Amino acid sequence: MYLFHNLRSRNDLCSEDKRIFDSYLGPVREVQKGGHLSREGDTMQCLHLIEMGWACRYRMLRDGSKPITSLLLPGDVSDNGQGLYTRQEFSIKAITPLRFNTIDSASAERLFERPRILRLFRTSGHISHSMALNWIINVSARSAEGRIANLLCECYARSHAAGLTFRGRYFFPLTQIEISDVLGLSSVHVSRSINKIKRKGLIENCDHKQIRIKNWHALALLGDFNHEDLELTS
Repeated sequence: MYLFHNLRSRNDLCSEDKRIFDSYLGPVREVQKGGHLSREGDTMQCLHLIEMGWACRYRMLRDGSKPITSLLLPGDVSDNGQGLYTRQEFSIKAITPLRFNTIDSASAERLFERPRILRLFRTSGHISHSMALNWIINVSARSAEGRIANLLCECYARSHAAGLTFRGRYFFPLTQIEISDVLGLSSVHVSRSINKIKRKGLIENCDHKQIRIKNWHALALLGDFNHEDLELTS
């Protein structure tokens, strides 16, 4: 099963659980870069399971700014613990071209009758909560370099757990403006801090919007990154 590959509890699913899960998935859908899966204020009618591409949750503020509150990578589910039929407190926008499956409310109720599958969704909510707490700490307590290092480590850890890294390289499509919206920094500050991290020999840019981490331990130390909830393996 490709979806949910980034969760520890995926290994708890038996072959029958996997068959039933697959049978309740809706057709694959696609959204172009900049398109929306849902908008703030909508009632959540279905779950979105990201198969390919990156998306983000964001809030529109009165001054027109759009701070990004979390990222959705392949294997993630759009529900961050709110549940179906609740009013969404954020919009979900595609950062890259996006491919995803949906699970409607009736199918979700059937799936939740399977204890292992229910535990899978609860684990997803727990991980979303843990990452949200880390983002709060990141923005409020770390230096600019530390914030960026922590973000790079988180995205690498999640991509690695999904099997989407190769020799320290991984897809990182965020622009400097989007990084600014994540970390509460100016784009100029983001640019300067990234260059400092590069000069320290911790990362380098590669082709096709990829980054290579050259010194994981030093980068994780700079960002005070704890990977326990994200299942990073060596």
